[in-house]
Amino acid sequence: MQTEIVEYMKLIKTLIVVGCACTLLAGSAPAAEKSQKKLTCCEQAAAEGKECRRKCCVAAHKEGKSCEKCNPNKEDLKLKGNSKAQKSSAK
Repeated sequence: MQTEIVEYMKLIKTLIVVGCACTLLAGSAPAAEKSQKKLTCCEQAAAEGKECRRKCCVAAHKEGKSCEKCNPNKEDLKLKGNSKAQKSSAK
């Protein structure tokens, strides 16, 4: 009878460990989805090899600035620097 109780306790511990592991893995899945950031309109255009056509971005780029509405972290200015470097290295 003692051995049956010990084996039953081992089974319960194993099920608890497996359940906790599954919970941790399931909890990390939404975090992985959030880590993939959404591209801004300027980044999408650059990925297609084009310039962004939104009025607010075009006006800001003419002034040499970043469109704060679409690119709060000034991602579009980072793209402009990269595209100039790519064009100069291609020549």
